[in-house]
Amino acid sequence: MVHRPARWSFSCAVLILCLTALLACAVPPAPLRNPFIGTWATSDNDTISIRQDTVVQHQSDGQNIPLDRQTCNGTFSFSYTVQTREALTGLLPRQPDLDKNLSTLLSAPTYPVAQLRCDRGDHTYVLLNDHALVVIYRDGDIGVVQRLARR
Repeated sequence: MVHRPARWSFSCAVLILCLTALLACAVPPAPLRNPFIGTWATSDNDTISIRQDTVVQHQSDGQNIPLDRQTCNGTFSFSYTVQTREALTGLLPRQPDLDKNLSTLLSAPTYPVAQLRCDRGDHTYVLLNDHALVVIYRDGDIGVVQRLARR
């Protein structure tokens, strides 16, 4: 025979468990953190800030230039994707030294990438890890590879 206090304790425990389950379902999950967002610096301490929808270049005179349709002469796009190592190393086919340098930096089969198109140039931001980024700047067939670190 079950005593009333034991039955009451069991009922309370079941009620608390049910309420906890309902609340867990009702609370939306936290949004995923974009690992690109933040300020990144070169070895010369030049910095950029990556935002959700653009990149901001920080000038040595203190001026900040957000890359957008206005600053890119109407030709602007910014997106996030994943690319293979082969696709990334193939971005600089006419500059074998840079292609070789990039091949040395990229050892994994795929990488998270942020791509910015501005006027006639492309910036490809390759996330190596939470603290390191490689940028491939291209203007036509000419390119530059630069390493940045999270600030």
